[in-house]
Amino acid sequence: MKKIKLYTNIEKTRDQDNPHEEVEQRLTITANGHVTFNSSVYDNGSYRKGRKEEIDIPEETVKEIFDHIEAFFADQPHYNILPGYGMWELSLINERNRNKQFFGATSGVYGDLTSFIARRVPIDHLLLFL
Repeated sequence: MKKIKLYTNIEKTRDQDNPHEEVEQRLTITANGHVTFNSSVYDNGSYRKGRKEEIDIPEETVKEIFDHIEAFFADQPHYNILPGYGMWELSLINERNRNKQFFGATSGVYGDLTSFIARRVPIDHLLLFL
């Protein structure tokens, strides 16, 4: 795999009393270990920029993450959207730039996968698959 891109949006489930809560996150991890992250905050009816981070992680860590994700999604449906939850969109991009996509709800079903990645990517408060 060449890279993964993960987009997460929890606007539907956000805390209305916290206007500074991140409701969108985008995370890209490349095979060479470069990680880019940015977020958005929904406040007063519109989105505004949140955090932006760029870091590098060891290629061995990337391999662990990519292998785990590929194995996990090998037998998962491409669409697993549930009404009333936030959503995530995962793109797996191979060396030929072919894209395999998965869509799901931030329903807590993927908590173990979220924890696995969050322990390996040192960026605070990642939503991922929630």
